[in-house]
Amino acid sequence: MAEPYVTAVPEVTVTGRSDADECLILASDGLWDVVSNEAACEVAQSCLRRGRQRWCAEAAAVLTKLALARRSSDNISVVVVDLRRGNAL
Repeated sequence: MAEPYVTAVPEVTVTGRSDADECLILASDGLWDVVSNEAACEVAQSCLRRGRQRWCAEAAAVLTKLALARRSSDNISVVVVDLRRGNAL
C-alpha cells in the first residue's frame, strides 16, 4: 500500500481577471474537501452584501466554521481577498 506524501511542487493555475471579480478565496484542502466552489462563493457574496467593512474576515471565518461543521478531516486555512477596485488596503 502506498504511503500518502506531501510534495513541494505547487498546483498552479492562471485565470484571467475581469472588473466583475469581487473576491479571491485562498484555502487549504481542509475547506475544499467539504465545501464546493459554488458554496464558498455564495458564502463570500452573502458576507459582501451585508455591507460590513471587514466582510473578507467574516467570510473567511464563516467558511472555516462551515468546514468544521462538515467534519473536515484536514487542517483548514482560509483567506478571502477583496478584488473590487478602490478597496485595496
